[in-house]
Amino acid sequence: MSSETGSSLSTVWHRYKQFRNESYATPLLLGIIFGILIVLPALLEVSIAGYSLGTRVSLGMLIVTLVWAYTAQSWNIMSGFTGQFSFGHAAFFGLGAYGTILLVSNYSINPWIGMLVGAVLAALYGLLIGVLCFRYDLRGHYFALATLAFAELLRFIINNIGALGGASGFIKPLPREYADGPGLLAFQFSTDLPYYYVILTFLLIVTVVAFVIRNSRFGLYLFAIREDENAAAAVGIPTFKYKLSAVAISAFFTAWAGAFWAMYFDTIRPDTVFDLLINVEILLPAIVGGLGTVIGPILGSFIVTPLSEIARQSLDLPGTDRIVYGLLLVLIVLYSPKGVVSWPKRLADLLGWQDSPTDEDAVDETHN
Repeated sequence: MSSETGSSLSTVWHRYKQFRNESYATPLLLGIIFGILIVLPALLEVSIAGYSLGTRVSLGMLIVTLVWAYTAQSWNIMSGFTGQFSFGHAAFFGLGAYGTILLVSNYSINPWIGMLVGAVLAALYGLLIGVLCFRYDLRGHYFALATLAFAELLRFIINNIGALGGASGFIKPLPREYADGPGLLAFQFSTDLPYYYVILTFLLIVTVVAFVIRNSRFGLYLFAIREDENAAAAVGIPTFKYKLSAVAISAFFTAWAGAFWAMYFDTIRPDTVFDLLINVEILLPAIVGGLGTVIGPILGSFIVTPLSEIARQSLDLPGTDRIVYGLLLVLIVLYSPKGVVSWPKRLADLLGWQDSPTDEDAVDETHN
């Protein structure tokens, strides 16, 4: 690299640092990201030099990617903001799925109402977990194991109760059984494209919620708890109340994804929506993208999900997606614990573009 090119890139980097310190930077970047996501389905058919994105990426893959981006954003509100690492969010995901499909199948209640019922149930279950765990001051890996135990307990209960479908689960009813036909009101569509925009809308809502929380006093208290809970309590922050609030909000929104899953796929079973791997798929995008950031879970999902799916299709080997998950998790933890949002700063450090080791203008990746 010539000195002139290096100098130009260094100038660009410093301008980017200044931009990232502005209050409008993250909303603008999110606006660009969501603008791209809005037109992305149309770009799948665009051919350049005989190659189109649609040859490797399907609309269904994008929908699943958005589902895990959404759940990662929901998980991040609790685990990324407060540091209470949950390995049991499959419980909330499954409650959203079962709360929706049970009411639709057994009582012909509109799935949108079922989604809200499932979300409230998930929030209440989250509060139960939080009260029991925080009451006995479970932290770190003990808290993670406790959340996993509660998720597995719920899976076992539903798997063994015939009234809840048992191990066979439920088949999604036809729209005519509870509505006039496919459409937004029925939460069922004839093609995948409307599903894409529904889950994209969900992602927009939870991202706005995460951004507002992160930039409020509530978010400031959550991050204070994450950095040092004892110090936060010492200065008068009611840590118990704020941790419970974060759990309830995170569980409530995670259940929306479960409801979407139940209405998108034809069947649900305890071993699918409460599966151990669901926990990994929920948390991994946030870890890969950047814990505690707003942009990170979205970026992480668009790295993790397509890579694992393309690897699975290319190798045609059962469990390839899980191998990819494991490799990505190990690599991120070892070499980039702050996620991909920290890569620009790390690259600048590597190339010596920082003014000094104590450069006050250095971008803090957590602004994302």
